[in-house]
Amino acid sequence: MNQQDLENINGKDFRNVIEYFADNNNEYSKEELYDAFVVVTRLYLDELISARQLENAIVSEFGEEAAERFYEELAGSNSIVSEADTMMSFESDPKSVISSQFDVIDKLNEQTEEF
Repeated sequence: MNQQDLENINGKDFRNVIEYFADNNNEYSKEELYDAFVVVTRLYLDELISARQLENAIVSEFGEEAAERFYEELAGSNSIVSEADTMMSFESDPKSVISSQFDVIDKLNEQTEEF
């Protein structure tokens, strides 16, 4: 699977690819691993940029103190995330941690659908 293939997948397929590369028992080439690294890094940076824009907008609109209170409240407000953080703190296998994080995303998506 090359960069272009990886850039065009999402959802369950994306999860499967990432879990495949996170499993040290699987065999993949240096090129395949490089392509996955480049795509995941780009996606990560895109999300980081979006998060920074959102943070800047909140600070600009409400001020630093209010934004800080908001983020502190947000950090502990979701039982799904809190429970997962506790469970993952005892896990050392990268593949298990990554799978658990995908599970959290799935649960949060389900929670969003309920609203």
